[in-house]
Amino acid sequence: MLQFIAGGLSLAQGIFGYRSAKKQAKRKARMIRQMSKYNAEVKEMEARSIARAMEAETTRAYKQKRKGISTQRAAYAKTGAISAGTPMSVMIDQALEMELDIQDQRRNRLLEIQNKRQQATMTRYEGEVGAQTAKIEGRAASRQSLLSGFAGAVAGFGAGIKGVDQAKFDKTYQKGTAWKY
Repeated sequence: MLQFIAGGLSLAQGIFGYRSAKKQAKRKARMIRQMSKYNAEVKEMEARSIARAMEAETTRAYKQKRKGISTQRAAYAKTGAISAGTPMSVMIDQALEMELDIQDQRRNRLLEIQNKRQQATMTRYEGEVGAQTAKIEGRAASRQSLLSGFAGAVAGFGAGIKGVDQAKFDKTYQKGTAWKY
């Protein structure tokens, strides 16, 4: 009789373990997705911050460029140089150099922004892969729990039936309110 009870308990344990493993896997997958979403949003926020800083730096650089050109033009005017020929060529070269510096800084910032956005995308992808892995592991654990419960139940029922058969063979089996053997 005890073998039947043990088999039933083993089966119940397997079923509850199955449910518990599935719920735990879903929770873990949800947590991984939430964490990756948060980390991706942080990367996106960093990219937006870099973009705003780039805009401010560009505005400041253009103001400095205009100020530098104005100062240079005034210095040439003081010396009596005309705004043509070599002085004009020097001013144009310096303006071009300043513009190239500004555009180089913008390019570097744009690369940083692109890098942060790519990191955000990769974070989301890694989170989804981690969530899927957690679900697969949870399914495997739940199946293992269910199978061990069935195996324990079969073993318990098998031992119980063997005990009843042995009691019948030994003629110690009695019908009544409980099996006695």
